[in-house]
Amino acid sequence: MNVSTARRTLLAVILVSAAVGCSPQGEPGRGPSGLDVRPLSGATAFSHADAVRLYNREERAVAACMTSKGQSYTVQPRTASARGEETNPYGLLTAAKAAQDGYGIVGEYLYLRSAPRPASESREPAWQRALTGTSKHRVSIALPDGTRLEYSTDGCVAQARTDTYGPDWNTVAPVATGLANQVIGAVEKDTGYRAAVRRWASCMTKAGHRVTDLQAPRAAIDSRLSAAAKDPDALRALGRDEIRTASADAACQAETGLDEAVRDVQRAVERRMLTAADRKTVASYLADKRRALAAEDA
Repeated sequence: MNVSTARRTLLAVILVSAAVGCSPQGEPGRGPSGLDVRPLSGATAFSHADAVRLYNREERAVAACMTSKGQSYTVQPRTASARGEETNPYGLLTAAKAAQDGYGIVGEYLYLRSAPRPASESREPAWQRALTGTSKHRVSIALPDGTRLEYSTDGCVAQARTDTYGPDWNTVAPVATGLANQVIGAVEKDTGYRAAVRRWASCMTKAGHRVTDLQAPRAAIDSRLSAAAKDPDALRALGRDEIRTASADAACQAETGLDEAVRDVQRAVERRMLTAADRKTVASYLADKRRALAAEDA
């Protein structure tokens, strides 16, 4: 089995992975490229550069832990791109980004096609137990949506995350990520958000794109990728269409003030939804994240 796949699957479970994107630490501000609105003031987001640094640190920690247990482990290359990690979770888009890369669909396809392939390792029971832990040391965490997450504290993946971020990260991180997911879901159901999207959709219709939600233009381009990828000329044509569509999308977002509307709705949602305990969890997450980054800088 591909060890990177196994580890990514486990980390996805531990983190309750979400498309929360990346953002500076703190409330996004108004700039020439607009607002980059993200849940929890971007607390659960990482820049690509920071994500790479901390991923590499975790991988080294996993390898050291596996060695201490008499198992081999090959440090895996990071395949996630800056494009993939830094996409806005609401689909907000700037004119500069659209003109340069569209939605990043064709660009991401080309990137992944040339990305390094992870090494394969044995998945014998003893090796897997060393990596992911044993049932004897399994713990359960209550998540914001009412479900429960289980993981084993004696596995090298969990240990590496503790070494990188601190002793409470394996419990704080999935809860904070779940809160970010809840905020996004609540924003997208809000009547103010839906009204803003309708204004944007009306603008897009005038621009020749009949869509009803922010993901529709991306989905239309993505649906053509599989066929276009078979022919270089078709792929280049799709890339041009993607940039044209994304540029119209960004222009309509700017014209209708979509970023400001999303910001205002999100603020209202977070005020009514987040409890004092939730805010304490987010603060702990952010403190752990900052300590991990500071340790990398030391």
